[in-house]
Amino acid sequence: MGDLLIRNLDDALKRELQERARANGRSLSDEAIMRLRKSLGTADQQNRLAGEWLRSLLSEDAWSDDELADIEAARRELDREPPAFGK
Repeated sequence: MGDLLIRNLDDALKRELQERARANGRSLSDEAIMRLRKSLGTADQQNRLAGEWLRSLLSEDAWSDDELADIEAARRELDREPPAFGK
């Protein structure tokens, strides 16, 4: 595998990439690779979980941290009703 050095990256862009990497639990390099693949349309579609694929269709700001926490809590409820699709 090769390496890539990006010169003259402005501070705001680097901070944004670092914040997104942190939020996604990835290293800065892994986040940059994922975003390059996504922008070029070469992301590995076969090994993605359905939730990751669905989330990639939405913008990064589609859900707040509180909403994501609520969704995660609801997923772990033992006696929850299954979703009612098509209502």
